[in-house]
Amino acid sequence: MKTSGDMTETPIQVLVADDDAHIRTLLNYTLERQGFRTLTARNGREALDQATEDLDVALLDVSMPVLDGLQCLAEMTRIHPDIQTIMITAHSDIRAAARASKNGAFDYVAKPFNPEELVSTVRQAARFGRLRRENRRLHLENRRLRQAIVSPEPPLVYIGTSDVSRRVLENALRLAPLDGNLLLTGECGVGKSLLARLIHQASTRAAGQFITVNCTTLPRELVESELFGHERGSFTADSERRLGRVEMAEGGTLFLDEVGDIPLDLQPRLLTFLQNGRFQRVGGDHDVHVDVRLIASTNRDLQAMVRERMFREDLFLQLNVRSLAIPPLREHPSDIPALVEHYLDRAGRRNNQPTKCLTQEALDKLQHYHWPGNMRELENVLEQASAFCDEAQIGAERIPLRHAAEEIRTTSARPLAGLTLEELERIAIDQTLETCRGNKARSARMLGISEKTIYNKLLKFSSKPKPDAQARNANLSL
Repeated sequence: MKTSGDMTETPIQVLVADDDAHIRTLLNYTLERQGFRTLTARNGREALDQATEDLDVALLDVSMPVLDGLQCLAEMTRIHPDIQTIMITAHSDIRAAARASKNGAFDYVAKPFNPEELVSTVRQAARFGRLRRENRRLHLENRRLRQAIVSPEPPLVYIGTSDVSRRVLENALRLAPLDGNLLLTGECGVGKSLLARLIHQASTRAAGQFITVNCTTLPRELVESELFGHERGSFTADSERRLGRVEMAEGGTLFLDEVGDIPLDLQPRLLTFLQNGRFQRVGGDHDVHVDVRLIASTNRDLQAMVRERMFREDLFLQLNVRSLAIPPLREHPSDIPALVEHYLDRAGRRNNQPTKCLTQEALDKLQHYHWPGNMRELENVLEQASAFCDEAQIGAERIPLRHAAEEIRTTSARPLAGLTLEELERIAIDQTLETCRGNKARSARMLGISEKTIYNKLLKFSSKPKPDAQARNANLSL
């Protein structure tokens, strides 16, 4: 870890870029004798490829092939603003070096250079760069502290004492310190977003930003810009440069919620970014490098989507470096009482009301329900029950379990043999819509049909009575 106070605690790292092998060797020898760590490059392109956040100073020759020193300076300043650049110039290029100093270079040295002056300049540049890093870190930390004082947020907790919940939390905490990509899988409403935040808070990136991109709610034409940002004038003549969510997550965690909904034609750009940490803004022609950890979530079977050519296999492999499956609420109903207490307490605080509780009959009703919408549905049900109940205790009659949801649960338990294909189709669409909480676009993708087909089917179903599986099977048995 670099510190601004003691330059010897971490050796200064210097990149020497010059097309003259003799100059590179001489500078390398001079700097290493002072305890510096050095890298070398033959041109500006090689210099950019080797530049990382650990680099303190870049010595750039003004005249180099492929990418000259001034072009390299512009890119280096844009991608790695904390790396201090020192231009190396012959006497004939003094004006160019002076111009470079006005465009962001820390200083310039002329050939033949004085070794003592060169070393002194490099030390000053490194100290200045480290001070800038430290000042920005302190500024960010102070801003977060001010935000916490003005609007303190309650600590995140994963509620559940069952063996299932304990295993999920233990596995999440094991994965938190590991800095690779992570894929969270599970049905809608199981708490994937909450778990992603908990993993971020338990990671080495906890001081950084946690940036969420909900891939299901973004209009298709804005997904690329939302992720990677855009340059000035990319959409209209007046549009300003805009940073994307990827850049906002620098040093922290980027959470792609429901990554299976990213359009197929944009998946190659996401794959490229995951492979090398670089991307280009929409309308831009220069690479931007960021250091982020990616956590993605999905309620879809990505492997099945790969087989159906709806999702790229190479992108799936990049996302699935490590994975964690989150079980549905129906597999750990013993956690419902603790979840009820937590959600009712939160509803009371949010609405500035005394915390309510459930009667035993109401709690039994919740524990015997199938919960297709999982914990999110449970929270919504309790929020509504709390809002419309004036008593301290909420009775079973106040629990607004939707009739359609209960019907889906009971219908799915009945035998399907003997039902017509149209009746089976109706049940499948009803259950998928319930799982997706009425989102027709997502339901259509899960069923492999178009959104227009969903609307047409619903219109057709609305003109007919719902299938009664029991009556149908009774008729068959006569």
